[in-house]
Amino acid sequence: MLDLGLAVLHHILVFGLAALLAMEGVMLRGEAVEPARLSRLDAGYGLIAVLAVAIGAVRVLWGGKGWAFYESNPYFWGKIAAFVVLGLVSIGPTLAFIRWRKAAAGEPVFAPPVAELRRTRIWVGLEGLLLIPILASAAAMARYPF
Repeated sequence: MLDLGLAVLHHILVFGLAALLAMEGVMLRGEAVEPARLSRLDAGYGLIAVLAVAIGAVRVLWGGKGWAFYESNPYFWGKIAAFVVLGLVSIGPTLAFIRWRKAAAGEPVFAPPVAELRRTRIWVGLEGLLLIPILASAAAMARYPF
């Protein structure tokens, strides 16, 4: 039962990541942004990512399949690699949101430089795309044990 509970919680967290990324993407559509709100969303995204990793680690160590299943599974390592890349890609948007919040000086809406806004949209979109190999690796890992 522990393994099932951990699996459910892990999946909810990963879908929470997808939802927060979608919200960030929507908020980046116009020419102006709400930097304080973007920063809060991004902080939530970071927290959920940390929780997803923590619950995943608990599943690996104390879940039903055990470490032996994971250590030899290439899909597991592909999932981990994609998540690390996702984390690295997320640094750029996070720094942009912080810069924009400071530049807005308390104003609710801010128009960042067009090139920076465009670049941040691309990075957030890439983050969303990186969820695909993570989810595909998870599905393959569950179905094709090594």
